[in-house]
Amino acid sequence: MHIVLHTSRLTVSHSVKLHLERRLGFALGRFADVISAIDVRLEDINGPRGGIDKMCRLRVNLPGAATPVIVEVTDQDLRAAIDIAADRMGRAFSRRLDRRTGRRWGRRSTVELPEPLLHGDPLVHLKGGAG
Repeated sequence: MHIVLHTSRLTVSHSVKLHLERRLGFALGRFADVISAIDVRLEDINGPRGGIDKMCRLRVNLPGAATPVIVEVTDQDLRAAIDIAADRMGRAFSRRLDRRTGRRWGRRSTVELPEPLLHGDPLVHLKGGAG
């Protein structure tokens, strides 16, 4: 998975770049065999005026798909915008793959309950309090 970083009106430190790589690795690492590159755009919208103006836009092309998956988040803190965008991209990309392939990515398997619990008959009654 290759990360292509574009910045506008913003100086990105090495620690922010490492944070970006780590968060994208957590959110999209399980799709590494499908994703060839992630386009990341970090921008300071208002410049020195301050406010909620740090934007993180992630774009991932799904092979064979007509449209890419795009997530854009604006926040006061650049690291928070990166965190939120990475989480949203992980969910959005997973949904897109689910729709396309019918496969469930990263879903937990269901646990079968014993018969009495299915019918509402508890096996054990718990009481609160001492003794």
